[in-house]
Amino acid sequence: MKHFFLTLAIIVTCFNVSMAQKSLSDYSFVVVPEKFEFLSKPNQYQLNDMTKYYLAKNGFNTYYFSELPSVDNCDGLWADVASIVGFTRTKIMVVLKDCKGNEVFRGETGTSKQKEYKKSYQDALRNAFLCFKELGVKQKAVAVRTKDIASPGQDVVIAPKSNIEESRWGMGPENQFNAYTYKSVAYLLKKVEGGYNLYDASTADFILKGTIGFSKSGYMGVVFDLNYQCSFLENQDLLLMGQDGVSLTLVFQN
Repeated sequence: MKHFFLTLAIIVTCFNVSMAQKSLSDYSFVVVPEKFEFLSKPNQYQLNDMTKYYLAKNGFNTYYFSELPSVDNCDGLWADVASIVGFTRTKIMVVLKDCKGNEVFRGETGTSKQKEYKKSYQDALRNAFLCFKELGVKQKAVAVRTKDIASPGQDVVIAPKSNIEESRWGMGPENQFNAYTYKSVAYLLKKVEGGYNLYDASTADFILKGTIGFSKSGYMGVVFDLNYQCSFLENQDLLLMGQDGVSLTLVFQN
């Protein structure tokens, strides 16, 4: 019963905050900084990567600024993660601002009692994103400006990947961070040069579980310590075919 009322409180808090603002789905992307001000290094404790992952998992089109295509900056949001000083707990809050620096969303404070810095910050950040699940965000397609269009200033809308017909050996997800599940366990598929890395996202440590690379014969990878021929299906599910004929499918969640 205590857990029920705690969950209800989180939902109500986030609902009240989001209702007071312009719909988050009206924006087409969110930019995550490569370094948060309260930390000394870029992506320290993997908090920046985790922020991108959880935003993508909850319906946002996420970019680092260095990855951002040619767009109208005011079409998007700018994310920040703030650390609130506490004596016995680590406290984290996610804030979203528009291109003019106006705050459009402030999430619920995530807390952790973990004593080790990395685990404490990661645990608090996970908890800060709990309320995002109830927002139902589904950002629209990103409008990218190109130099190859006939009319200056005209935008080219990039259609969602799911709307593009693919072959069996289809290209994988375009987003850098992609959520998957297998046997009720959450995984993060991160796009890297030449392929993808697969991480166990059910723990705070984001343990590497596989690497997948692209070759002339399709995707090949070592996942869960076994060799697989890999393919992305039309709905972006990841199919792994073993040498012994055994297959398994990771289900796309974005």
